[in-house]
Amino acid sequence: MSNPLPVTVLTGSPGADGTKVFERVRRQTEGLRVIAIVPGRGRKRSRSNKDDSVIPTTERLVRLGKGCSCCTVRGDLMAKVQRIAEESTADHIVIQAAPHSDLSTLAKTFTVADESGAILSNLARIESLVTVIDATTVLDALGSATGRALIERIEIANVVVIDGAADVATDVFDRILIAVEALNPHARIVRSDEDGFALTSLRGAQPFDLDVAQERSRQLGARAIESASSGSIVRFAFQDRRPFHPVRWQAFLDEGWPGVLRSQGTFWVASRPDLAASLDVAGGSHNTAASGMWWATVPEGQRPDSAEFKQYIDSIWHSEFGDRLQDLTVVGVEVDEAAMRKRLEDCLLTAEELASPEQWPAMPHPFTWAQESN
Repeated sequence: MSNPLPVTVLTGSPGADGTKVFERVRRQTEGLRVIAIVPGRGRKRSRSNKDDSVIPTTERLVRLGKGCSCCTVRGDLMAKVQRIAEESTADHIVIQAAPHSDLSTLAKTFTVADESGAILSNLARIESLVTVIDATTVLDALGSATGRALIERIEIANVVVIDGAADVATDVFDRILIAVEALNPHARIVRSDEDGFALTSLRGAQPFDLDVAQERSRQLGARAIESASSGSIVRFAFQDRRPFHPVRWQAFLDEGWPGVLRSQGTFWVASRPDLAASLDVAGGSHNTAASGMWWATVPEGQRPDSAEFKQYIDSIWHSEFGDRLQDLTVVGVEVDEAAMRKRLEDCLLTAEELASPEQWPAMPHPFTWAQESN
């Protein structure tokens, strides 16, 4: 069986649609037969006498599998890529994804079995998932309330292309490099104005793997992270057993956290002590949500009885708070870790507030989740 046909997925980001980079790599193919699949926008399919071609597509989502194992994929891409691979008309496929496309759904298209049991990656495999960012706008975008989409695109990529690098000062470019490395230390970073920039410039150090990309994001919220700094990049974990005061915690979140690119984890507030909540900060955007009940609220006889669960409970249990804890990680650039820790500690209940747990449920609860009274 021949090797799967290599595929490069190239996507823009808010403020940089990636079209200029896409057109350049489509023409600088170094002799490879390249077929490009692009968003339709009413564009007719055109083939020329050259080796390359352009195939428009209109996004069509389909669900494969049944029950909890079902998965949504791009049916339009599945059909087009399969046909190209079976016809052996290309050495490489370049897919231009719209800036707001769901990249996880696109990537799953290559790894989820269709109704006949066939898996597209046996015919064609994503080699690189490339995110293009605009050097002149990216730093402002990262710190804005709309920076989440940009951050998530940088995180999932195995190659990041910086477009317009020549239009910014050296110190600004250096800050961009630091920010990208903080968000995705494993991505290969490429300038679009480099000599010889071509399709082959978009190869990552390792082939793209969606599971690896998602695990990298999940690890940010893991308690195993250790405080570390590399130049201007700061990573640390904040852990405490005491609850946050709901009003002080919400007020701190609303202030915005300058320099913080990412923060994730689990927390609890005194106003809803039975609920575990999750935090997801991306640039200037923050989301909180209820994520379940603490095991301390579940009668012991109704908890799992496996050895692994008992070991976990023994390792985390607190005589007063059970398994409740603040467990947050912070990743940023030029963040004062000591000052940030102090602000987080100031959100915890004081000794006086801790002494009156019967009053906790009556505290104002400014969050949108679980606003009803206990």
